[in-house]
Amino acid sequence: MSTRKFFTDEFPSPEQIKTDVQNSAFKVYHNAIQTDVYDEVRSFWLDYFLKDQPQREVARGDLLLGEENFNSYTDTDFWSLYRHFDFLWNEPTHQLTTDIAIELHRIRNIALNLPTEYGLNYNPECYGFYVSTSYYPPNGGMMTPHADGYPKNKKEFMLLHFMLPITFKGQDYEGGGMVVYDKNDQKVDVDKIMKPGSIIFYDGASKHGCERIIPYEDKKIGRLAMFAVPVYFLKEKPLEEKKGRFSKMFSK
Repeated sequence: MSTRKFFTDEFPSPEQIKTDVQNSAFKVYHNAIQTDVYDEVRSFWLDYFLKDQPQREVARGDLLLGEENFNSYTDTDFWSLYRHFDFLWNEPTHQLTTDIAIELHRIRNIALNLPTEYGLNYNPECYGFYVSTSYYPPNGGMMTPHADGYPKNKKEFMLLHFMLPITFKGQDYEGGGMVVYDKNDQKVDVDKIMKPGSIIFYDGASKHGCERIIPYEDKKIGRLAMFAVPVYFLKEKPLEEKKGRFSKMFSK
């Protein structure tokens, strides 16, 4: 399925997205996504996370140019989730998911007045993104609210993030889910608002997180969502990682 068929005529313009997020830190757009693609994306990733074993812990930075795609899992006080990393120099794990992420990244670039293909081709800053498909399992999946930032000495522009839900609160799981704090530092239950066809754009510098997922008694489905996470890739492993330590880049 082409990305043109994925978005509806009600998908907002890049200019509207930028204005809305500048005014209120986030914006949920309904009826923006064609609902007939969810079955394919949902079926693939729920099956994937059921069968594929994580290769490492979830990374929050220090990602290298040329890395292989990988699945990951972390269960700490800060977060508990599975996250699959897809890099554009590899074969996509799921073609439609990657195609959608690329198109949404282009829209983000236009909203930020950046070249449309920035991050899709090699550049001196090693700026790009990875496709993150994240699964917060029932009875435990969560992420502590936090604000994202830039690595030191890197070009700064608005941290315009998007999140495309693949499972839904009130349909697949009963409680918990994504929260975003507005410009008055008031917590908003975003997943309560989202429904099939919805997408959220938000300022990553505003606090956001995922409250613990509570499943229905007769379902054991967690929260599944897709992002295109911006990152400055490294050309080689930093010295501190060689010693077994992480240094922070983009949080997500």
